[in-house]
Amino acid sequence: MESDTEPSTPVSTLEATPETEYENRIANLEAAPTQSTTEYFSWQQLADISERLTGLGEQYGALTTVCTGDYVALGTERGSVVVTDYLGRVKMALGTAASAAYGAVSALAFSADHMVLVAGYAQGFVVVWDWAKGTTAAVSRPRQASDSPDAAGHPAGTAITCVGFIGASRHRYISGSGGGLVLYHHIVRRLLTTMSTQPLASDGGVLFEAAALARGTHACVTDDLGLVAILTDSSITIVKTRHGVEQQYRAGFQTAEGTRRRTVARRPYAGSVAWQSAQRIERPATTPAESDAMLPKLAYSWGAHIHILAVHLDYNVSGNGTALGSAAPRVQFERETEWTAIEDVVFCR
Repeated sequence: MESDTEPSTPVSTLEATPETEYENRIANLEAAPTQSTTEYFSWQQLADISERLTGLGEQYGALTTVCTGDYVALGTERGSVVVTDYLGRVKMALGTAASAAYGAVSALAFSADHMVLVAGYAQGFVVVWDWAKGTTAAVSRPRQASDSPDAAGHPAGTAITCVGFIGASRHRYISGSGGGLVLYHHIVRRLLTTMSTQPLASDGGVLFEAAALARGTHACVTDDLGLVAILTDSSITIVKTRHGVEQQYRAGFQTAEGTRRRTVARRPYAGSVAWQSAQRIERPATTPAESDAMLPKLAYSWGAHIHILAVHLDYNVSGNGTALGSAAPRVQFERETEWTAIEDVVFCR
């Protein structure tokens, strides 16, 4: 782990240069009468950001990845990370002389408070940015062929495909690379700042995605586990990372049951995974207190098949039918829903 305090220089807002045709199209959309709809979501064109993409590409390189939170982070092919607001105004451009050699930005994720950003690069580097200050908090370098066998890091030249912070932490995060390796990183701040890195479960298959459970609006026992879901072309694995890495759930690839579509059990070429964190639900005062929250769920797709895992808390951890008072409940994962689409599902959230 390295600390790098070389600051990035804030960049002033770029002037928008939209073409006349684009301006007319936006004007027509804004002037269109509002229509009633039964859809469960609404959408809005981010015209201000879209107008500035051309200018950003010319200055920092073509866009390669994006993530959103309170702000928008844009990764580029030249290794720069540009943070903007939703009006397209540039708040910070992140990059140092050293990071120019990291390759294109291939993955991005904000922390829960949106003040720290983790970025993965095409050459195997993983960098934690304190983006408001324009400095790096930690740099995980790729493992070289000359390194010892137990050296931590992604293989050099292997692009990072997914990154994410665990829970509400700024110091615990994961990274996954195209070679199928998923690493858990923990920045330890004591007298000296150090970082521990260790591999999580991997079966050597094609890594589709790894995702960490974020903290929700309701306190749940899962908040203390640091759960991470790892999806490959052959298995779904859930591990806890707090107080030692330990597998919590694992299942092999299978098609949804009871369906007449796409029933051939073949290795999927696409997959995605997403957590729903614990949420507080507003209910009438007469409703029992234990129903005031929705426990976490995990959605993942294998090819055309979508699966939902629900978290259940088993308070009978003694195994003999009696509760153990203040003992923490056992976290269990149960298959709740399965569904098969007509086409392969490449992304779910």
